Amino acid sequence: MRKRFQLVVLLVCAMAVSAVAGPFAWTARTDGDILTLTADVVPGHYFYANDGFEFKIAGKDGKAAKLESAPSPVDVEDEFMGKVKVFPGGQWEWKFRGEPPFSGTVDYHGCRKAAEGKPALCFMPETFEIAPTGKTAAAVVPAAAGNVLLDRFSLVRKTEGLQTVAQFKEFLAPSGNAVEEKSGGMFAGTALWLVILLTLAGGLGLNLTPCVLPMIPVNLAIIGADGAGRATGFRRGLSYGIGMAAAYGILGVAVILTGARFGELNSSSVFNFVIAAVFVLLAAAMFGFFNLDFSGKLRISPKKVKGGKTVVAFVMGALAALLAGACVAPVVIGVLLFSAQLYAEGNYFALGLPFLLGVGMALPWPLAGAGFGVLPKPGNFMVIIKYVFGGIIALAALWYAWVGYTLLPGDFSPQREMAALNRGLADSERSGKPVMIDFWATWCKNCKEMERDVFPDPEIQTLLKNYEVVKFQAEKLRDPEVKALLDRYGIPGLPAFVILKAK
Repeated sequence: MRKRFQLVVLLVCAMAVSAVAGPFAWTARTDGDILTLTADVVPGHYFYANDGFEFKIAGKDGKAAKLESAPSPVDVEDEFMGKVKVFPGGQWEWKFRGEPPFSGTVDYHGCRKAAEGKPALCFMPETFEIAPTGKTAAAVVPAAAGNVLLDRFSLVRKTEGLQTVAQFKEFLAPSGNAVEEKSGGMFAGTALWLVILLTLAGGLGLNLTPCVLPMIPVNLAIIGADGAGRATGFRRGLSYGIGMAAAYGILGVAVILTGARFGELNSSSVFNFVIAAVFVLLAAAMFGFFNLDFSGKLRISPKKVKGGKTVVAFVMGALAALLAGACVAPVVIGVLLFSAQLYAEGNYFALGLPFLLGVGMALPWPLAGAGFGVLPKPGNFMVIIKYVFGGIIALAALWYAWVGYTLLPGDFSPQREMAALNRGLADSERSGKPVMIDFWATWCKNCKEMERDVFPDPEIQTLLKNYEVVKFQAEKLRDPEVKALLDRYGIPGLPAFVILKAK
């Protein structure tokens, strides 16, 4: 009789708040033959460890998954059930072993404690469904898409790209009337003619990024350093530049039209290992271990393709553009944001701005090709220069190999990052401070510059004390949980900073 009465009370309370989302976020991930279920509970809430709490999980073979480990519940005096065992606010984890992919459900129900003038109340019994998945270490349900903690916060403002100390101060403590969020990135409110000039200048500056510098000696060898003549060098340099413009234009349009993210390519371990291998080969050729022939004698059996070296120049230009884009320079993010904003307003000419960025990057190369095309054939002094460039390329290979290693499975856990975010949100609700989320990644060079040049500033450190700061490692942009969170706030690339405030 007592149990029935308790159940009636629970259901009455549940119906009274049926429109309120329960403060319980479940995620599931598979790692080999282990399924990990994680429950994030908002402080001041709990769900029961006995009545109505049940796992029904099976592997691919249909057999029930074996419970490997489970947390210990806490004894409390419940307003509705008396002395019971519960899982209070915090993070709780269960592990099961079986044959993946797993499927099944978790049934649970919980309540909120009476506190700060708010009455105690209970939530409807809920079911978390584990959909079959064969992916390793990936969330079955993107936590950010339906994160009940995030739903309790509103976006105050955001910014993307490398910031100066002055810019970041303004972001943390706006001097004027702050808008909800920055639209159009660094070009917001800028006249179109000035955007065009800045885009061309920004593209020109991309040639000086660490991603492109190691390619310069190879590129010069392709476009005219073999003494082929001024006209030939100009033609090859022009082809090299067209390759850059085409790569940026096509990639930029794809980002704008599909909502992809700039930098996704460099967040792949495979991409970084491939680039490292290419740089190892180039460095070995520079040191004379073998002869790398850039003669451009392309053949489609049995005929030789005329202008083969011009085609090679076009391909290398596209590759250089991709490597520069991997650095995610602030101007790239700014151009994409501004283009996306204009396109959304119906201005289809905005799709040409990414091409313009490539044109800016391409500007010096036809002239470089013409200039180097009339140089005499290399002498002994060029051997020393060749070795110097070989050393630079070798260092670049080591860098890309290290980044690739850090991106291998096991070094990054989106679930761990989401748990840290949830803790920061819960701390914000307790302290009343807004949350500042710093989205970063190990492959993001501008993120490292922010850490080195901006965050240590004393005034920045003082301003950050006004926030609950959460550093969110968005290492793999295609991970379902990371993608859901970035999509939620419209973040096109890294670094990015978001300020949230509890509703």
